[in-house]
Amino acid sequence: MQTITKALLLEHHAGRTTPLQVRLIEDWLKDPQHQVIYYQTLFEWESTYPQYVADTDSALERFRQVMNEPISAPLPATPSPVRTGWRLLSPWLVAASLTLLIGLIGWLFREPILYQTYVTHFGQLKTVQLSDGSQVVLNSNSSLRVPRTVLGQALTLVQDRIVTLTGEATFRVTHTHDNRRFVVRTGRELDVEVLGTEFVVFNRARATRVALLTGSVKLRSLAPSTAQREWLMRPGELATWQPNGTVQVSSVARPVDEVAWTEHRFVFNNTPLREVGYMIQENYGLNVAIKDARLAERMVTGTFDADSADELLRVLRELLGINVTRQRNRIYFSEK
Repeated sequence: MQTITKALLLEHHAGRTTPLQVRLIEDWLKDPQHQVIYYQTLFEWESTYPQYVADTDSALERFRQVMNEPISAPLPATPSPVRTGWRLLSPWLVAASLTLLIGLIGWLFREPILYQTYVTHFGQLKTVQLSDGSQVVLNSNSSLRVPRTVLGQALTLVQDRIVTLTGEATFRVTHTHDNRRFVVRTGRELDVEVLGTEFVVFNRARATRVALLTGSVKLRSLAPSTAQREWLMRPGELATWQPNGTVQVSSVARPVDEVAWTEHRFVFNNTPLREVGYMIQENYGLNVAIKDARLAERMVTGTFDADSADELLRVLRELLGINVTRQRNRIYFSEK
C-alpha cells in the first residue's frame, strides 16, 4: 500500500495524482489528524503556486492598441436573441466566480484550520500540553489560542511560538534547540516574550499582570506613545501593565503564591474585599455587591482551600463575621 507523503499530497494539489492515489488519499483523510496535515500542505502549495496572476503589462498594451486604432464606420446592427439567467455568463466568469467563492469559504474557515483554542468555564481548571513540550495551566473563565502544528511546523508558517491568552494561566516553557521565541499576546499592546521559563499571566478586563517564577521574561510594549518599549524581568518580580502603555515592575515576597490557584488555593495578603469580589466574579461568574464602602475596603489575609464558590463564600463569612447572601448568580456582602 502506498504511503501518503508530503510529496504525494503536493502532487495531488497540483492535479497530477491517479484515480487510485486519489482514493488512497480520501481513505487517509478519514483520520482528523491527517486532515490537519492535508490543509497544511494545501496552504503551502497555494502559497507557492498562486492560482491566478494578472498579466497587467500585456493587458495594458492591448488596451493601448485598441485605443490607437482608427474609428471605422459602424457595422449594421443585427438582432440577437435575448438570453436570461446563467446563459448570460461566460464560462470564464463562472469559473472566476467559483474560484472567488472557494477562496472566500477558505478565508472564513481559516481560524479553526490554523488555530486551536482551549477554553475553561467558571470554576474549571485545565492543563494543556503544547506540541513543543511546554505546559500551560488555564485558570477558570480563560482561553488560550495556539497555532496548530504538523511535524513541528506551525500551519501559520510562523517561526516563533505565538499564543494568545484571555484570562489567567501559568506557563512552563520548554527551551527549543533553535532558540525559537515563545510569545504570549494579551491584546493590550503588551507582548510577553520568553525562551525557557515559568511565569504567570493575568489578563482580564480589570488588569494585566505578569509574575515571573524562574528564568527571564521580556515585556514588549506595542503602544507607540511609550518612551520605554521593553522591560526585562527577573524571578520574583511582578509587572503590571498601565493603561498609558507603560509597565510598573515590583517585587513579591512569595512568588509561589501566584500559582496557588492551580491547586484550588486562594492566597490573600491584605487584599480588599472588593478585590476578592472581582476574583469571585472572574472565576465563578457570580456578581458581587457590597453596598457598605467601609466593608468593601476591609482587608482579607490568609490562605484558604476551596474547590467551589460556596466553599470560598463560607470561609469569608466565618473569617470576617459578615452576612453572605446568595440569590442565584448574585452575592451580597453586608455587616451583621
